[in-house]
Amino acid sequence: MAELQSKIQGTILTPESGDAYIAALRRNSDLSILPAKLIVQPATYEDIPSVIAYATGQTPPLEIAVKGGGAHSSTWASSDGGLVIDLSKLNKVTLAEDKQSVSVQGGALWGDVYEVTKEAQVDVVGSPLWFVGVGGFTLGGGYGPLSGEHGLAIDNLLSATVVLADGRIVKASKDEEPDLFWAIRGGGGQFGIVVEFIFKVHPYAGPFGSGIIAYPGTEIANVLEIIKEWKTKQTPAERLTLNFSRPPPLFKPSIALLPTVLHDTDGTRAQTVLAPFTEGSVKPVFAKVATAPDFLALSHAADASLAHAPRRLAIRGTFISDLYPELLLAAWEKWVAFTETSEEVRGSGMLWDLTSPAKLVEVGVADTALKLRTPHYWMAVQGRSTTDASVDAARAFTEQIVQFVREKNAELSGQDLGWFVNMSQGTEKPEDVFGEHLPRLRKIKAKYDPKNVWNKGFVIEPLLE
Repeated sequence: MAELQSKIQGTILTPESGDAYIAALRRNSDLSILPAKLIVQPATYEDIPSVIAYATGQTPPLEIAVKGGGAHSSTWASSDGGLVIDLSKLNKVTLAEDKQSVSVQGGALWGDVYEVTKEAQVDVVGSPLWFVGVGGFTLGGGYGPLSGEHGLAIDNLLSATVVLADGRIVKASKDEEPDLFWAIRGGGGQFGIVVEFIFKVHPYAGPFGSGIIAYPGTEIANVLEIIKEWKTKQTPAERLTLNFSRPPPLFKPSIALLPTVLHDTDGTRAQTVLAPFTEGSVKPVFAKVATAPDFLALSHAADASLAHAPRRLAIRGTFISDLYPELLLAAWEKWVAFTETSEEVRGSGMLWDLTSPAKLVEVGVADTALKLRTPHYWMAVQGRSTTDASVDAARAFTEQIVQFVREKNAELSGQDLGWFVNMSQGTEKPEDVFGEHLPRLRKIKAKYDPKNVWNKGFVIEPLLE
């Protein structure tokens, strides 16, 4: 280890490092934590090749995991007895002088990006939550509040800097390493460590109307009918997240709509757009919508509720062709039944994203590694547990629900949309995650990582010829 430290400028942590090691192990979900033998926090891009060489040169080689934001609920960014490359010190964000692009290092969180865009009064396509890492979010596609107007994060990626398994540091764009650039836009983190992203920057989209509109669970069927009608008039500047939860103190099944309305200069736009939910035939039990000045503020909106959420968290999700009332009602009933089984799992919830797909379908299915370019939405199941004993039940529930949603959506739409890589756990079939792109991804994997050094995450086996 001393030899490795002599070759890098970054920090090496071991279990003997005390609180610093414990802090570096922390993830968004306690279920994602594994005891690494070494945690290396590179200070420069050039540190990383030496770290890779050290890990692969051991007998046997050390498993390598890469941690960006650590928000995924799997153990993909952790290693039991292996080496974690923790990118947290590589979190610099630099806006170009012409404000047309922004450079974001691979360890940055979206909150780091929004600090910069806030000051410059510009926006980028990013996560609705500040603590999500830029890297994992982007490599899986990047569905965000601005996707209705500007597409996915990968559709706004201009270029990237990638550290490869053999230690080379390369630029990837449509003109340089085009196969690699294609693969990292939707293929996940299987091709190298992306240490820098260059994103397209857009004009300021705020102020943003946001808040919560809540109904008792008894109104679920009526609320879904209102959503169905509202969707016929939805524009790319409006987004809804539909949430199933049991809020305290009564913990009764409840429906919450979390809106994001762009260009809400004085609040009247949100008031008009959301009128069917606040002033229609179904009256909410609680409604509070206000304007947020920027994405930084918007990305912190859920902080208070998340602070009290159980930290044993398992997430799975999938795609849906539409918000079919029949599908959502059946999922609602399953969720209500499960969360009634025990207080230990009643913090489990579901969310359904309703962002206009108008822009994402403008990109051809062959243009990036993302397999889906037909109109679609995504949903997620959050299995939360307050005790170790209830973890297995919560995990099983998330798996059962997403399987049901996938099958029911296929029945209703005639399309099997498969799985969403950023909401997978790694046990799914790769052909169901990457679809028709899997053969090409396997060939690119063989080109850039033939020895499968990157064997954490949703693993793509190299197709060696």
